Amino acid sequence: MVADVLDQTEVRKKIGDILGSIVREMTSAVEVEVSFAMGEKTTIYKVSVPQECRGKLIGAQGKNITSLRNLVGAMAGNHGFRAIIELVV
Repeated sequence: MVADVLDQTEVRKKIGDILGSIVREMTSAVEVEVSFAMGEKTTIYKVSVPQECRGKLIGAQGKNITSLRNLVGAMAGNHGFRAIIELVV
């Protein structure tokens, strides 16, 4: 049981690292921070980027952030939990 919790934590951390890498490449920002809060079945990823890079991250009509949410949701769903991305203002 303890091994399952450690595995889930590692999976969530790995997804957070992947999310951070994608955001860095999309926005060309160096100061990207991704943190996460774990619930029983849901993980909330909080993404913090500089103000001038938020437009690139959100994209036209929110298409970039929606695509990121779909991608992270698919990765999380494969491991049995939900994932939500929040932009920290």
